[in-house]
Amino acid sequence: MLNRRIRFSLYVIATTGVISATLLLTDQNRAVAAAAADDIPRTSWGKPNLNGYWDFHHLTPLQRPARFEGVEIMSEAQAKDWEDNAYNREANNRGRNRDPSTVNYVGVDLWHEEALGEWELDEHRTSLITDPPNGRVPPLLESRQTERRANPRFRGAARGPEDRTMAERCISASQSIPPIKTLIENAMLQVTLTEDYAVIHTERMHDSRIIPLDNRPPLPGHVKQFYGSSTGYWDGDTLVIETTNIHPSYSYQGSSPDIKVIERLSLTNDNRIHYEYTIDDPRAYPQPWTASFHWKKHAGPVFEYACHEFNYGLTGILAGFRAQEHRELTGEEYSPPIPEGDYR
Repeated sequence: MLNRRIRFSLYVIATTGVISATLLLTDQNRAVAAAAADDIPRTSWGKPNLNGYWDFHHLTPLQRPARFEGVEIMSEAQAKDWEDNAYNREANNRGRNRDPSTVNYVGVDLWHEEALGEWELDEHRTSLITDPPNGRVPPLLESRQTERRANPRFRGAARGPEDRTMAERCISASQSIPPIKTLIENAMLQVTLTEDYAVIHTERMHDSRIIPLDNRPPLPGHVKQFYGSSTGYWDGDTLVIETTNIHPSYSYQGSSPDIKVIERLSLTNDNRIHYEYTIDDPRAYPQPWTASFHWKKHAGPVFEYACHEFNYGLTGILAGFRAQEHRELTGEEYSPPIPEGDYR
């Protein structure tokens, strides 16, 4: 009996020691995780501090090019080649299917070359798309393709401003509509965060999305807005923003008016924002798809994108169509003087 008691006591002591060690190890893991989480700057109310100016220029393509099929990360040599030839790729894309003698980008080429020379790939990735694994936008459903073909779009000479795009009319720019997309210029934004709201202010087209953070329901489905109806909430340390009700004049990669965009913003330990978005649109795609990239901290500020101050571009576009019609009807050139007062 005594031996049994001794053996039992030793068992209890050994077991207790294992349990204590396990608990201690678990507590240490939790402490390490908490310390890692505390490496990021936080607001006075404890959330990751996303406030400030952010630069989201990069050279990673949205979809994986055919030359990188099956490759997620470029080698150092491939990345250098991709970055060194960024300007040439852009110039070729803009001149595609055009007579070089008729393409004129006076001035634009010069600063595009300088700007593109400064950018880098986002961690040498071959595509922003992370799901599907092939790094490509899922093919549009046949029903959506039919719907797009049946959509009447003005293809002749513009009779008035309504025949031109929202961007040309300085009403909205696709860069201000979720999801956030990079571009050659003006890929800057400012985030202002409070306990109740997040504001994302884009340099182009100088617009602000004001996002409540109480996970409220979106607006009724028939109420469409140029930047949609956004609602946000915190999932741990990740800010989640869901947007629906985007104006039907907008389409992203063939999306339909039923598009839902889910954005996730997470602050990293190196003071970048990891931005991820998912496109959920069963009317357009056989499955949702996801892309992501990083924003870099910037000293700022963002500058005013004064697109609508007299909008000389739209005036010139419409005047050009009228001159073209005059030539076609009369065979003569038509170039009326523009009153100086129109430009004041």
